Amino acid sequence: MNHEVTLVPGDRPELMPLVQDLIARAGVSITWDEPTPSATHESLLASVRRTKCALMGFQQGQRDEGQLPPSVVLRRDLGLFAQLRPAKPVAGLPCRFADTDLLVVRETTEDVYAHLEHESIPNVYESLKVTTRTACERIARYAFELARMQGRKRVTIVHKANIMKLSDGLFLRTAREVSADYPDIETNDVIVDALCMKVVLDPSWFDVLLCGNLFGDIVGDLVAGLVGGRSNAPAINIGADGTVLCTAGHGSASDTPDLLTVLLPALHMLRHLDEPAAAERLQAAVESVLLGGTQPCSVAPADFAAKVAEAL
Repeated sequence: MNHEVTLVPGDRPELMPLVQDLIARAGVSITWDEPTPSATHESLLASVRRTKCALMGFQQGQRDEGQLPPSVVLRRDLGLFAQLRPAKPVAGLPCRFADTDLLVVRETTEDVYAHLEHESIPNVYESLKVTTRTACERIARYAFELARMQGRKRVTIVHKANIMKLSDGLFLRTAREVSADYPDIETNDVIVDALCMKVVLDPSWFDVLLCGNLFGDIVGDLVAGLVGGRSNAPAINIGADGTVLCTAGHGSASDTPDLLTVLLPALHMLRHLDEPAAAERLQAAVESVLLGGTQPCSVAPADFAAKVAEAL
């Protein structure tokens, strides 16, 4: 079967051809729609809306100019409401806890990331936190449905309702109400700062972490640090219409190039495309190279890709 996927190279465009080649070697046929560097944002949106699937490298954006990161803009304009940040070790990649198996489910449409900021008086800025029942219920139901589908046993609601009693209070209350429809799944809740301490002490206490936008961003990076850092920080973004955007969670043009930042999100993309066997073959080849002593930043990306290709 041939698939069509939108390709967004990101800050390290030289990594994408290597990933494309490995996917082809794994036996998956993909027609890549790659907008030119000069393509407009609207043409990129049109491509993803047509293909319903995109692979995107990390893009830093222009922080000094006040611009949002390109992945955030793309998520917003495509109406993607959920982000999954799986945290599971890859054999051979250094990690803190070998038995970690966490899934962060992050709401991505509101909270303080609604970008409602203004200067009320000179040098005094206000940033509004937006919380709606509709978004809270949608992300909670998605998290519980996903937990049930994946055979996970517990959903932990992450919040700060002890301080933000109205906004996070709504998030916590709505998630608890949704949990009543899933009696087969254990539900608890943890205040976000306590959660961070508990996760780094023993991540096995947790399974699915249901988070709002800001806390999901922070907790997603925290758990990635347990299983290899930026090498193993894939982000899978989901839309209500079935659109999936698989992105590198970290990395920038100033960093040492790391093929895994794009290759591991690509494995999740293959699973979404119903190509699990190819994803498993590629992951096994990656793990073989890592266990052989080659780390992704110790050699040039092309050399790492060649070793993976040889192991396929």
